[in-house]
Amino acid sequence: MTAFLLLWLGAQVVSVIAVLGFCVGLGRPAARSREPGVAVIVAVKGRSIQFDPFAQSLFDQDYANYRVIFAVESERDPAVAAIEAWRQRFGDRVALVVAGLAADEGQKTANLRAALSGLAPRDEVLVFADADIVVDRNWISHLVAPLAAGDADVVTGFTWVVVGDGRPSTFLLASMSAGLSTFPRLPSLNAVWGGSMALLRKTFEALDVAQAWRGTLSDDLQLTAIAQRAGCRIRAPREVLPRSFVHTGGFAGVAAQARRWYMLVRVYVPMTYTLMLAGTTFLAAGWLAAVAGAAMADPVAPAVLAAAFACAVLRDLGRGVLVARLWGRPGVAESRVFLLLNPLITPFAAVCNAGFAWSALLMRRTTWAGITYELRAPKQVKVLSRRTVG
Repeated sequence: MTAFLLLWLGAQVVSVIAVLGFCVGLGRPAARSREPGVAVIVAVKGRSIQFDPFAQSLFDQDYANYRVIFAVESERDPAVAAIEAWRQRFGDRVALVVAGLAADEGQKTANLRAALSGLAPRDEVLVFADADIVVDRNWISHLVAPLAAGDADVVTGFTWVVVGDGRPSTFLLASMSAGLSTFPRLPSLNAVWGGSMALLRKTFEALDVAQAWRGTLSDDLQLTAIAQRAGCRIRAPREVLPRSFVHTGGFAGVAAQARRWYMLVRVYVPMTYTLMLAGTTFLAAGWLAAVAGAAMADPVAPAVLAAAFACAVLRDLGRGVLVARLWGRPGVAESRVFLLLNPLITPFAAVCNAGFAWSALLMRRTTWAGITYELRAPKQVKVLSRRTVG
């Protein structure tokens, strides 16, 4: 056990170095050589409490040449009234597309494909966003800059989860997410996240993404798979880290969300799932072994456990630096409680994360935004039931 514990502790030290390295030079402005025309495409279902802050931040970008296409499943969607208000304010810079009910594919995928009908010839870059994030003023600039410079084929980001309701389940979700938010952005490991992703329109068409999305449940993981097969360069600038103010309904809801994500990873990018399964299992096993060893008076385990907690504290101190550099004092205030508590949450989150990953191994059904799906293959999706909006 001693050799395993020391190996696991070594991984903890490496993770601290990775988080601290992530913060070096963070917050640099995007180097823009030009501003190509951008179409921001947003699939929406319902008017959640996150929608209005998202829209406010979206229409406050430090980027002149962009327009927004919203796509909903129904004209009765509660978000339509808010979208119409923005359309009245900005005119033809805002478009609304009604996709209709999805048949044998994800509703989000159906909405995104329908939104493509609203593209105009001037839309050189396609940016896709989720409607539950808050983006910085330079969000579009950071997504577009590597594309305009020819340094990337696909640009993406991740999300920083802000605990919005103080629930223990939300702290758990934020803890599991924090590791991905500050994971080193390595080209060989980058995956596309649908909440913030961009690519040139000509690349989108060359990859035939619209057809590849037909009949799928996951837009971003399907795009990841086809981009990797095509040898595309996927860049993930550290500054593309929008905030998501999360409210959860309890641990059952967090479990359902995490298990669905692991199921999608397993189906669309199985090699990535295998690596994540191994990684989460290793991390969870280390915490369990250290705690068990300390309880059984193992001579090494208590020191390893103490060092691991010290590493957890250092990681969250590094994340505090990240928050301060990107969002200043307001950002620190938003995340202070989470960053203080997270070293204590980390072991529990690691065990839960591994459990969610393993429990998705044979999973085929999930309920997402009121719709229950059965997923048997990347393009074999069946809608089993739905709860319509409006």
